[in-house]
Amino acid sequence: MKNLELVIFDMDGLIFDTERLSYASWKEAAKKYNINFELSLLYKLLGTNHENVRNALFREFGDKINVDDYMAEKRRIFFKKVENGEVVKKPGLDELLEYLQDKKIKKAVATSSNREVAYNLLKEANIFHYFDYILCGDEVKKSKPDPEVFLTVAKKLGVKPSECIVLEDSEAGTIAASRGRMVPIVIPDLKEPDKEIEELAYKKLNNLKEVIDVIENL
Repeated sequence: MKNLELVIFDMDGLIFDTERLSYASWKEAAKKYNINFELSLLYKLLGTNHENVRNALFREFGDKINVDDYMAEKRRIFFKKVENGEVVKKPGLDELLEYLQDKKIKKAVATSSNREVAYNLLKEANIFHYFDYILCGDEVKKSKPDPEVFLTVAKKLGVKPSECIVLEDSEAGTIAASRGRMVPIVIPDLKEPDKEIEELAYKKLNNLKEVIDVIENL
């Protein structure tokens, strides 16, 4: 990579430790509907948009419950947890954001979450102001692993794909970054990447602070 102009952050499981919170919310909501939400199902939902989540839930539970009601209940529980301060930033985030700010490297968020969720979380964490652009799942037609979300961000900020690093925890996001001809760095959260994903990624790291060393040695 000759020039690094932009670092694109995924949000859930990368900026925030939301995947565990989301899993707990799905499980809690499931009790009301007398269904069992397995961790394996959560893996299918990671990195995808609202429509894909709904379709996956319908395939799993559509003959048993009203999926839209179940999603609304999960959303209510999740936001209650957010209001209670249960969402925490991932280790190394603050250091990385400050580093990128000092180096005048552009920063963006590209998330499959909708705008209401993303803005609330970023503002609550007092990091909203760091980002030059935020693109949410309800603002693009195609979900990850399609690269549309990342390519749209790069275009909006006037940056070539080859000048972008994408930080992801999900398989879908890592594939999307690779398809977009960007540099994917995977920092796993709940699910460890398989061999194929590790091969697609430029680096696999343990935390966000380690990204600084990678950038320093590009």
